[in-house]
Amino acid sequence: MDPVEYEMLRHTWFPVARVADLLDGVAGGAILGEELVVYGEGRDVTVAEGFCPHRGVALRLGRTRDGALECPYHGWRFAGGSGRCTRVPSLPPGREGTRAALRTFPARVAYGLVWSCLAEPSLPFPELPVGIDDTWQLAAGEPYTLGCGMRQLTENFRDKAHFPFVHANTMGDVSKVVNSYRIARDGWQLGWSSSLRSEDAPDEFAEKFSHRLDYHITLPMFASIRVSSPSGGRRLVAQMATPLTADGLRVRQFWLVGVDSAAAAGGAELADVLAYERQVFEEDHPIVENQQPIEAPLDLHSQLHTPADKFSITYRRVYSELLERFKERS
Repeated sequence: MDPVEYEMLRHTWFPVARVADLLDGVAGGAILGEELVVYGEGRDVTVAEGFCPHRGVALRLGRTRDGALECPYHGWRFAGGSGRCTRVPSLPPGREGTRAALRTFPARVAYGLVWSCLAEPSLPFPELPVGIDDTWQLAAGEPYTLGCGMRQLTENFRDKAHFPFVHANTMGDVSKVVNSYRIARDGWQLGWSSSLRSEDAPDEFAEKFSHRLDYHITLPMFASIRVSSPSGGRRLVAQMATPLTADGLRVRQFWLVGVDSAAAAGGAELADVLAYERQVFEEDHPIVENQQPIEAPLDLHSQLHTPADKFSITYRRVYSELLERFKERS
């Protein structure tokens, strides 16, 4: 990974765990090779270095007691928020404890996920598209660990041209033609709209059988699609890619789904949407883990492109601009 990109990503918000995965109040995570521990309850969570400073055991194996993280090896406890060591059980009563403390990182809970970054954030916290409000039901799916690059996964998420080939089992016989589309840019956000319809639908009924797809991406890696049904109701699927290793070639794919009140009233169940989107993502995995290069190149001349790849081209250009802007400010 380019040193400038590595440093930029250290200043980027990434999901590190689901709130639902805080077993005994504790979960493990990683960003760019930095092993992390997440502990706490609800929205009151702490993200800290992942190994105990005493004998180096993985703190993701621990549990919380009275709001503090307890190491599973010798029972040292570390306070929420500060990471300060508050108890060393092996010391006799009355003896002053150690001054040890865990190194902590920024932490935030949103969309059922715990987010963090390794350094002071240089970009705003990524938000869901306008219109996804408290009336929507949201749920975070179980994350996947994949052998691919963050940009590769992000580009795949919005690549409509692969739907008829990779997702024939889940999406059916959808149109192979990708009509021309226009990308709107707002700072480091990209958005555009498209439609999806069955090949079997007659042209005169195209609108009746088409689903509207509204894509939204906040660089570097927060992507979503809002699907509007012709019968009414909308659903959401969003994907986030967290680089686990320092070279960025192993990522954790976090994802969530949602339904609006109209879709819920029409019988849409979050559990069913989760199950469906899980199938879609798992159809993608053999593809994204078997591409060369492993990470999508920023050099636009190293691969061939068609008009359907307008997003990929724009995404790579804006990503390169983001890197240059970060370099100038550093």
